[in-house]
Amino acid sequence: MFNYEFDKGGVYIKDLSNTADHHGIGQYRFPLNYELVGKEFTIWEGDRSHRLSFIRKDYMELDGNGNDFESLKIEATTYFVRIGFNVAVVDLGQGLITLIQGDTYFHGKIENFVNAGSPESAGHTEAPDDMIGTSVAWVLGFERYVVHEFIEKGECRISWSPLDTAKKNHPCKTVKIKEPIYLVDIRGIVPYHVCADVLTTRFIALQDYEHMMTVGCLMGRGISPTMISGYARHLGDENVVRLPGGKTVRLDTGEVI
Repeated sequence: MFNYEFDKGGVYIKDLSNTADHHGIGQYRFPLNYELVGKEFTIWEGDRSHRLSFIRKDYMELDGNGNDFESLKIEATTYFVRIGFNVAVVDLGQGLITLIQGDTYFHGKIENFVNAGSPESAGHTEAPDDMIGTSVAWVLGFERYVVHEFIEKGECRISWSPLDTAKKNHPCKTVKIKEPIYLVDIRGIVPYHVCADVLTTRFIALQDYEHMMTVGCLMGRGISPTMISGYARHLGDENVVRLPGGKTVRLDTGEVI
């Protein structure tokens, strides 16, 4: 009985998050966050600008054009936002917003931003060298995970559950939001019979290497974007993950080795 809710039409609808059924990775994400609703930001990069207006829970305007949006919060002042088929990282701690429209990155500073507790920041910066050697598996749901191994500059090796051995190298871009949070943007198709939709061609996410959590979105042609969240698990039997900058940490104790 507790696994159902009664809708207005008199039909019982399953609450998938509270059943023994195992569905797609989007089922397990954190609840959507609506703290940006009612806020407006003008952001500048040099002499170029954009305006973001979050009007209601499912609707915002980017430069006056209406879009649906979804937001996930990764820490106190940092949000991952899907705007239609585009993405924004809203960083209210530093007064910065990175807007990604297709292949175009816009690292903006919020106009008239005031935060006495935050030092002046030049903007989010691309940091491909930081991620080299970083390896972690992100659990996205029951027996569902993705492994990211940043093997060299601009290249990430990925495997999806349940096909651990089906690894493939993909081009990637990484942006340092603030220590220790990075944005990763990975392009490439996924194999058949894994927990990601076979039409997926892009994985964009924030990865927090202090709390070992991730939030993000999967996109592809012919599919609706899927918001995801997850936490880190160990690789193999080592019970460790390798962090940006080359450090290694044990997940059970937090010890840096």
